[in-house]
Amino acid sequence: MINKIKSFQLSAKQQKTFIFLIIISWAIFRLFAYGDLKLSIAGNDTPTFVEASRVPLLSAEMMTGRRLLTTNLIYKILEPESGYEILVNGSLETSRRELQPGFDRIVILQLILSILGWSALTWTIAHYLRNFVAKIITALIIPAFAYTPQVADWDSILMSESMTFSLFALQLSILIFIVFSLYQNPKARITPYLILWGVVYFLWANLRDTNNYVALILFALIGLTLFTTQFKKHKTLIALMFFIISIFILGIVTFRESGRSAISTINIYQSDIFPHQTRVDYMTKIGMPNQQTAEFHPWLEEHGTTAIVRFIFAHPGYAIEKLMRDFPEAFKEIQQTYFKTPEMRLWRERLIDVGEALHPENSSPFLISLILLIGIITAAIKNKTESSPAWAWLCTYLILAGTITIIPTILGDTWALNRHALLSTIIYRLSMWFFVIVTIDLALTDENQAQKITAT
Repeated sequence: MINKIKSFQLSAKQQKTFIFLIIISWAIFRLFAYGDLKLSIAGNDTPTFVEASRVPLLSAEMMTGRRLLTTNLIYKILEPESGYEILVNGSLETSRRELQPGFDRIVILQLILSILGWSALTWTIAHYLRNFVAKIITALIIPAFAYTPQVADWDSILMSESMTFSLFALQLSILIFIVFSLYQNPKARITPYLILWGVVYFLWANLRDTNNYVALILFALIGLTLFTTQFKKHKTLIALMFFIISIFILGIVTFRESGRSAISTINIYQSDIFPHQTRVDYMTKIGMPNQQTAEFHPWLEEHGTTAIVRFIFAHPGYAIEKLMRDFPEAFKEIQQTYFKTPEMRLWRERLIDVGEALHPENSSPFLISLILLIGIITAAIKNKTESSPAWAWLCTYLILAGTITIIPTILGDTWALNRHALLSTIIYRLSMWFFVIVTIDLALTDENQAQKITAT
């Protein structure tokens, strides 16, 4: 009996069909598990998305306004002739979702991007895994990760979180395809996929200012890849580096011109500078006027952010202590508090229970991911399997993307840390499961290879 089970094997086509059916089943589950798809709820930030989108389409304000380009474009393009109407604000009090005029288009788009992004990521990961067991685990875990309330609830909330998660998943899925295509054949013709990835990545990078810093990780990893014999002087990768650094520079310039950092800068001064006289004395030495004078606010708008950066470099202990203190806190209380669904109470409680297993509210996903990454990189160095170097590159990118986005989030603001750091903590939690799946695949593939060698 055991031998029959061991000998049972589906063809490659049957495996793909089976994985595809699981993904479709999850998509159907997402469509029916959360009630009316058109219901939405606003937050305090929602009016600013609407206002920022009403500037002229081809104006500089689309890039340098209160909100970033992607949400400005989406809210502008989808706004009906009758306009948007906010009926319920979950930031003021946890309430129930409602059908809000105009915003039904936004939440439907958020849902479509969510299903598209997470389905594409699931399919792409499973496609490049060698072992069928690992493929099945991927098809079960990744959609469950995305479609439990800890992530899925944000599809009903009119802010940038939902699209941030979905577009990150979508660009990651395309990136996996590109990395494996080039690894298998450095001369592979991937220009259409690079263009597609570039568009998705550009839209994702222009959802939140901290997203832009991921370009530094990509630039560095691609640069290191160029030192390998296989990809030395690779023209496509060099062109990609120029594209990535151009997006980064554009993001930095528009951020400096926008004044988007004003609120977070004020929060830092109020919570981290003003309560400590020694810090006030240092800021005064570098030009800060007394906060009670009329000169203070004009100085804060023009020099406040630069002064904070100077303070951090002059006091590295402050930055280290703040990172160590707030990093574990960023993982806690990640469930949204904007809306409730009493009509789905029992069903929702069960979904949340599953979500809590996949989204632990502590910093263990970071540590577990780091340990697993060491193993994956070691497997790549030893050429454990043909795919291990590609997986090592992608896993390194993933954990560094979470790290480079959480550092400015912690240092750059002191309020609503859990929500502002959600992308980073979601990436760490995703990394934990992603790395587990890759490790299982490497282990089982290596075992299969060893069995073939023994048999011969």
